[in-house]
Amino acid sequence: MSWRVSLIAAIPALILAGCADEGVPISGDMLAYEPSLAVTPQAAFAAWHGGTGERSLIYVQPLDEADRPAGEPIAVSDGRYLAYEPDLVATARGLAVAWYQKYPASGRLTAWLAGLTPQGRRQWLSPLTAGTGQARNPVVRPLGDHLEAAWIEQPAEDDGSNTAAIWHQRLSLAGEPLGPPREIGQANRDTWNLNAAVAGGSLVVTYDAALDTRAHELQMIVVRGGASVHQRLSGDDGHASVYPDLQMGPSGQAALTWFDERDGNNEVYLIAAPLDRLMDGKAPAPVRISHSEADSIGAYVAWNGRTIGLAWSDDLSGQRDIFGQTFTASGTPLGPIRNLGASREHAGVPAIRASGDGFLVVWNDYVAGAGGGRHMNMASSTIRLARLPIGN
Repeated sequence: MSWRVSLIAAIPALILAGCADEGVPISGDMLAYEPSLAVTPQAAFAAWHGGTGERSLIYVQPLDEADRPAGEPIAVSDGRYLAYEPDLVATARGLAVAWYQKYPASGRLTAWLAGLTPQGRRQWLSPLTAGTGQARNPVVRPLGDHLEAAWIEQPAEDDGSNTAAIWHQRLSLAGEPLGPPREIGQANRDTWNLNAAVAGGSLVVTYDAALDTRAHELQMIVVRGGASVHQRLSGDDGHASVYPDLQMGPSGQAALTWFDERDGNNEVYLIAAPLDRLMDGKAPAPVRISHSEADSIGAYVAWNGRTIGLAWSDDLSGQRDIFGQTFTASGTPLGPIRNLGASREHAGVPAIRASGDGFLVVWNDYVAGAGGGRHMNMASSTIRLARLPIGN
């Protein structure tokens, strides 16, 4: 792949459309982090981890037609352990959500998958584990009449090798395993995130890892039937390329976003290309989307028909906010970058999904407490929601 960076988006990327409000708060008074979104034909749902005091549970919040909370948040995990980083999706039977838990006394990590009713209440719960050690960062996607799950698993004891593995398992829509878990790829102990998409009859898993490269680079695994194929998506340039998100649009077109430190600080990039070209290592040059002097991070992408929606966290004037932009299926901007959530707090990482004639975006706005910026030390952390319209 050629890693020349196209500048066709440089001019519109510097233009902001209008002034944003602070977004609609949807998580109440609890501390809430790492939101996810699912949109069904009937409703939209947000998920996050958080709670009060030292607790961290997985919550699901139904939203009404005005994008406001419909009732109270619903606890999905039982609260006995610390639950983190939900991945929420719509299924043919309702919803499914994957997350991982930490046992405070031992530090043990376990990954879980739950099925929810169309109203967001838990119906079943299944562990995701290969039995080899710590299991974390699971993702789930519906594929046909079943669910496909992937997660990171690593030895409980760190031997200094920085090795971890990506595992995969198929489950029924009722949470029953349809076969044993199997290892599909390699990762690192400092690989902190997985993302996934469905392409035809395949599951596509993206993540970052340093696998015989000087720094973390973008990795992709395509799982179909009993086979899996790995492809590195970024060049070994010595600059970390991290947190990729790949989602599929019509006719096999993929949108791939991530942030990369190749230009001196972290900036957001986008590639729109057929998945086959990514698999063959023949993707077009990435387009740089952000141009701020601060780190641009947390980029996530979604499709609405033939339109790409992209959201990320950026700092333009000492204040970290959420920004979004829409693109054609080939990656041409449809309008300027929009500031989606200009509150007085700093914005965390967003999630984005197609909804109606645009996109829903959620994120957490936070104020760090006396203990610093770690999760349960926050003075406040609120999930907010906004809409990203298509075009101007």
